[in-house]
Amino acid sequence: MLFKKSFSKNLILSFAALFSVVFIFTAFYASRAVEKEALSKLRESLILQARLISHILTPEIVLQGDRPQIHKIVSGLGKETGARVTVIALDGLVLGDSERSWDEMLAMDNHASRPEVIAAMRNTLGTSIRFSHTVKTDMLYAALLLKQGDSKAGVLRVAWPLSDVRRVLDSAAKPIFLSAVLGIAFMAILSFVLGNSLTRDVKRLTEAAAQYTRGDLVREITIQSDNELKLLAGAMNQMASSLKERIAELEAEKIKFSAVLENMKEGVIAVDCENRIQIINQGAQKMFGIQADVTGKPFIEVIRNKALDDMLASAIREQSAAAQEVKISQPLEKILKASAAGISKCEGNVCGLLVLFDMTDIKRLENMRKEFVANVSHELKTPLTSIQGFIETLREGALADTQKSGEFLAMMQEDSERLTRLIHDLLELSRIESQEIPLRARDLDLKTQADKAAAALAGQASARSITVENRIPAGCRVWADPDRLRQIFLNLMDNAVKFNKPGGSIVLSAVPESPGVRVSVEDSGTGIPEKAIPRVFERFFRVDKARSRELGGTGLGLSIVKHLVEAHGGTVSCRSQYGQGSVFSFTLPLPI
Repeated sequence: MLFKKSFSKNLILSFAALFSVVFIFTAFYASRAVEKEALSKLRESLILQARLISHILTPEIVLQGDRPQIHKIVSGLGKETGARVTVIALDGLVLGDSERSWDEMLAMDNHASRPEVIAAMRNTLGTSIRFSHTVKTDMLYAALLLKQGDSKAGVLRVAWPLSDVRRVLDSAAKPIFLSAVLGIAFMAILSFVLGNSLTRDVKRLTEAAAQYTRGDLVREITIQSDNELKLLAGAMNQMASSLKERIAELEAEKIKFSAVLENMKEGVIAVDCENRIQIINQGAQKMFGIQADVTGKPFIEVIRNKALDDMLASAIREQSAAAQEVKISQPLEKILKASAAGISKCEGNVCGLLVLFDMTDIKRLENMRKEFVANVSHELKTPLTSIQGFIETLREGALADTQKSGEFLAMMQEDSERLTRLIHDLLELSRIESQEIPLRARDLDLKTQADKAAAALAGQASARSITVENRIPAGCRVWADPDRLRQIFLNLMDNAVKFNKPGGSIVLSAVPESPGVRVSVEDSGTGIPEKAIPRVFERFFRVDKARSRELGGTGLGLSIVKHLVEAHGGTVSCRSQYGQGSVFSFTLPLPI
């Protein structure tokens, strides 16, 4: 409603102001033209009267200088013509004036300096408009030089008050003013009617435009008037329809792009020409541990890797592509394969694109494969070399020596058993990793399962005077495969016996830990150096390689434990202080 009133008011005021300006200019011009015309006619009339009077008041009478007679004649002429008639001598002395008595005439100032008198003296005819101090009003003067032959006799002046002219002008101004008032009133009414009509249409257009800016492109504008606004409404309707279709297409493309970008495992970062981040997907955020919104921030400030920053800047500058492996240390140490491409140099656009692929697991697996091959080769080579050496010795004549050959055969049997254990553990580990061994998990009493494993190793522990104490609470139950759980206990307790001190101890315990139970096997053995703890569950890793082989270990026992526990959905860990024993722990789920 405020818009409607404002528009109508502005329209009315605009027309009124325009008409008023035109009226004022016209009235001013007309009044000046009328005034000019009236003064011109009056001036001609006064000049004509002056010429007629000059035939009555002849130069001879003026030259006689008889002031009483001249004053009497002038007074009579003034009454007959209605004009003011004045006779002035050449020296400026007033000889007679029709508007003054004899005494007043004698007191009049010298008129030699009057403009019309000076002009008449020079050009025989002079006129002027000025305020008369004698009659106290503006007067139009016409002065005529009286001559007798070539001699000047005096000046005859005829004057007429301008008040009469102003009355004529005032009477002419009244109809002009009345016409202007009526015209302004008519224009105001017409403006009001037109303003209301235009306001309704403009309001519809404005409201529709406001809805368009808010993204609502459904409304259709309807204009009843058959004018340019109707054409504008049609154009806006067409524009809204086109925008709606285009926005729908862009939204669909944006959704597709976002879905692909956010679900990519690779990290993607797009920057502008100033190396400020414009786009960063979740993959890149996870790689660099970014949680806040970093859009618009400098690349180096967020990523903090000079190699990546230099590579991306170079790709943008040279509009080329580059790839290299980059190692980062924050938030975790990783190896990334980075590919950078410069795609534009226009300000405000995406100018560079960086795609990052995490090679850490691949590199780790490659290293593990290399280590595995090297370790397997080494583990197989040692007993095979030993057996081959014994065979060659026996073939060279030692077979005849019954005592020596018996010793060699015993050692060959030990090496072959070692090979058998190694191959068995490798096959077992492979089957566990490939999930070829199905888990037949059920509700088990943990203390009973630990007692069974301890009983199986009782002889081995007794031989070294090692005590085994089962502190697992009675009634502690877990969800596990009994055979695999027994294998876990046996591998951990076997290590605890082998690497324990003579007369040492082994303690089995269990505590609840959400969402299951944590089981621990603690020994009082030699312990593990701190730097070796993270690697104890790796294949073929030995803290003391010589002693491990001497005791018949394959280096795969803890790795098998790790994979069996993980197959149950648990985790393994190790705590140790070198020289003071170790604690190996694993978690198992509660019964379903």
